[in-house]
Amino acid sequence: MGKIVTSSTNQPKAKSTPSQMKLPTWRKLHFKPSHIIGSILLLLLVAFFVRVAIWEHAYLDRMEGSARATSSLNADVEGDEEVDKSEPSSTEVSEYTVAADRPRYLNIPSIGLNQARIVEIGIKTNGELATPYNIYDIGWYNEGALPGSNGVVVMDAHGGAPGIGAFGNLPQIKSGDEIRIEMGDGREFTYVVSDTATKALGEEANNYMVTAFESPEDGRGSLTLITCTGVYWTSSRTYSHRFFARAVLQ
Repeated sequence: MGKIVTSSTNQPKAKSTPSQMKLPTWRKLHFKPSHIIGSILLLLLVAFFVRVAIWEHAYLDRMEGSARATSSLNADVEGDEEVDKSEPSSTEVSEYTVAADRPRYLNIPSIGLNQARIVEIGIKTNGELATPYNIYDIGWYNEGALPGSNGVVVMDAHGGAPGIGAFGNLPQIKSGDEIRIEMGDGREFTYVVSDTATKALGEEANNYMVTAFESPEDGRGSLTLITCTGVYWTSSRTYSHRFFARAVLQ
């Protein structure tokens, strides 16, 4: 079969039309002076905060253990164990009950501590005095004396930074201040602060524990309160000092 040939003279000439697909062209951008200034200020602000973050991190690492690194830089709670940081409601506090002969609430008017729940604590496996699970509770050492007796009552609670934990403000207590303990049956015992002491964590604080378990006045019942204070050490999650307040039963 032969080829079909068409004559070019009989075909209409195609009109030249522009291409339907064109590459996009960049539209000329116009920057207003206000946009340029705003962008520069934003970059400077970001750079400032980045520098502050880097400086603070380096400062805390460099100053750890120094008296200049105050506890207010880090309001963490002392210790590696899990703790409850939720403040109990007024209903939870008012409905809290213990046995009739056990301490129920601790009140220290001079530092604004009102009806802090008292829970029983013991000694941890490493030989240290335990602390309450909730940072707003007070721990009563249940192998020590009962409030109102002639023995030494020992209590501790979380502290370190002002306002953090039940004993956050305890280092503000002064000689002559009153401490009141309410028992499960409603009885109340009042202790008056005799002396306070701040000891460096380690040998100094450990040695003072002997004094903490002694009455300031021979033959009289007493109360010793213990908490953390000083510089917060991020790496070991503890404070540099321990604060002690001893009080005598009235």
